[in-house]
Amino acid sequence: MDIILNMDALQQFYILNHSKMKTILVLTDLSKKAENASLYALKLAENLRANIILYHCFKVFRSVVLPETGMWPMDGYEDIKNESLVELKKLGDRLAKHHQHGNFKPMIQICNDMGDLGSNVHQLAEEKNIDLIVMGAKSDDIVSHILYGSETNAVLEEVKCPILFIPDQCSFINLKTIVFSVDLKKYYPKAVGFLIDIARIHQSQIITLHIGTNSDINPSQFVNMIQNVFEYTHVASKQIPGEDVGEKLEEFLLLAHPDLTVMVHHQRSIFGEFIPGSNSKKMLYRHKTPLLILRD
Repeated sequence: MDIILNMDALQQFYILNHSKMKTILVLTDLSKKAENASLYALKLAENLRANIILYHCFKVFRSVVLPETGMWPMDGYEDIKNESLVELKKLGDRLAKHHQHGNFKPMIQICNDMGDLGSNVHQLAEEKNIDLIVMGAKSDDIVSHILYGSETNAVLEEVKCPILFIPDQCSFINLKTIVFSVDLKKYYPKAVGFLIDIARIHQSQIITLHIGTNSDINPSQFVNMIQNVFEYTHVASKQIPGEDVGEKLEEFLLLAHPDLTVMVHHQRSIFGEFIPGSNSKKMLYRHKTPLLILRD
């Protein structure tokens, strides 16, 4: 049974919850590969007229627990923190040289801290009202201790704002085509609103992709919602039968060659199975197009 479309209610929700993107948080391990994601974020920020915070989460490995006090001696903590800030400043200076004259010039701030990446990013996102998080995704099986594996999953589960994964060696280009993979269980007005803000600036063609034959919302009804509630007409739908979402999505992406792939993340869902498992890692490693994960 199709869900009844209440245009007025969805439009009112969008108006009440919509805000202009102001701040992008860029996670970096200060490697050359991570710098590519920072450069992508800069170019996106220029178009979106948003500012940037460069963030590095570092670790001190020489700490041990003192049984008598339970305290952690921080040998080298200040040195490592200061070295991290110096490298972040250098990164910010290098990014500034890539600014294209005549475009909006994002303000670049730097920030670092020690500890758990997921928890730290969650707290920082709340304190700084972060609208989007950008982080790198490698093209091979070498896993960085700061951006991949369990820590990537921790960020996905901890933070509430969208996350954009940038593959290694991916350069920013105008987002002409966006594939939005959606389960059609509901309309996701907050997620769609965020996507439309990005698409509108770049005049992107959005393809809503539903994999499977069962859905609570008809694909054409979902497109109709985007066109009428969000007043965005550059959108079409595609439905592919099958149960293996990861495999079917990958096949379609190879054919469509989008500039951006978008999915909605909600816990204990088929997407929740897709991201932490081997299929998602293969997707992040192999695909050269960015992956934007929106919140439910």
